[in-house]
Amino acid sequence: NGYFALDPSSILSDLVFNRVVTLRDTWEGVDGDGTKEGKDGQRNRGNKKEQQPAQNKGGGGAGVVEDVRRIALRAGTILEAGPHPEADSLIVCKVDCGDVDDESKEPKGPRTVVAGLAGKIPLDTLVGRKIACITNLKPARMRGIESEAMLLAAASEDDEIVELLSIPDSVPNGELLSFEGKDASDPDTMLKSKGALKVWERVKAGLRANGQGEATYVNEGETYRIMSSAGPISTDTLVDSIIQ
Repeated sequence: NGYFALDPSSILSDLVFNRVVTLRDTWEGVDGDGTKEGKDGQRNRGNKKEQQPAQNKGGGGAGVVEDVRRIALRAGTILEAGPHPEADSLIVCKVDCGDVDDESKEPKGPRTVVAGLAGKIPLDTLVGRKIACITNLKPARMRGIESEAMLLAAASEDDEIVELLSIPDSVPNGELLSFEGKDASDPDTMLKSKGALKVWERVKAGLRANGQGEATYVNEGETYRIMSSAGPISTDTLVDSIIQ
């Protein structure tokens, strides 16, 4: 319970991060090139060499976009938060991710986000909080409710302490966050193919809070801070911890 959700395909004592169950069940065992691969049930805790996509994400652009730039990591604000009606370990939030209609350019309504944070973060501390979220993952149904984004959080080694990443209040909802030292992000509209979903898995393997509590991406021995227009993204108290 809590930050993790029960995996119905495994033994009762096995717990996995709440979104991994849905993604794994959808794409389990298929690599980006259509070949089978073995399972890896362990959580990634260290940096991992980033793999480059085999071709342009749009099928005709000028060049390859590296994994980390394909992720839509945006600022948002939690407007509502409450328990999931069918799962004690989950909460359901309404999050303003700054979405606008493509044609009218009028603001859209908030996104529904399901997260495995029940018992980890008090609900009354979530409303009004500025957070970081991934907005271009394929929506996933979590115990009957479709989750349209993923909140990023840091966790202690024993998972007893979980903290959502914090963004300065002055950052507008929908702002695309950047990785210091990298070119501007150029995210896919949606990461939904088998190969595209592995892009997020590779990037997630390198997300960590550093010794100052700043959110970073570590790849091939290099560290890149996650930045907003108002400065770095950080945890409240956790340092040297995983982010997922």
